[in-house]
This record gives sequence, structure tokens and C-alpha cells, in this order.
Amino acid sequence: MAMYFSMDHSAPGDLLYHVGESIDSLCFVISGSLEVIQDDEVVAILGKGDVFGDAFWKEPTIGQSCANVRALTYCDLHAIKRDKLIEVLNFYQAFANSFARNLVLTYNLRH
Repeated sequence: MAMYFSMDHSAPGDLLYHVGESIDSLCFVISGSLEVIQDDEVVAILGKGDVFGDAFWKEPTIGQSCANVRALTYCDLHAIKRDKLIEVLNFYQAFANSFARNLVLTYNLRH
């Protein structure tokens, strides 16, 4: 699974997700801080160790973001695309069960 992860870097002010955008990745914050903004209000601050995106391994359809996600500081993120994660989970059923049971999203962006 590790070979499917990408390392993404964001600068302060970068928008990682916009309201209404399709959520096609699961993101793990390695360093830095991000804010989640809904209706012009900050609803969450994400930092090292947080996970955001969509629980798409539980949903048959691609979700759309209900919030903007903006970098507050320089950020490093590990991200895995929806299709690659689903491919791995379908192939390794025992891992899929553990993954679905144990991974908790810090912030679910799905509408």
C-alpha cells in the first residue's frame, strides 16, 4: 500500500479542498496546520497525526466536500487516491476489515 501514497506539500494559504469538490483522496497530516472552513467559519484545525477526506471505503459513491481546507502553515501530507485504496482493500480482505474498524477520520469532508 505504501507505494500508492504520494507526498504533498502546501504553503500557507493554499486551498487543498473547495466546497463541492469531489473527494478522491484520503489525507494524513505529517506536519503543519490546516483549517477547515464551513460557511465562512473555522470549524476545525488539523495538525500532525490528523486524517481528513472521506470514508469512501464505506460508501459506493464519490463524496463532495462540504468545506474548504486551507493550509495555515507549511504542510506535508501523505495522500492515497480513492481508487488505489479500494484496490488494496479489495485484495487484502483481512486488512480491509481492520482498516475499516480502526481508522477514524479527524474530519470527514463528505456532504
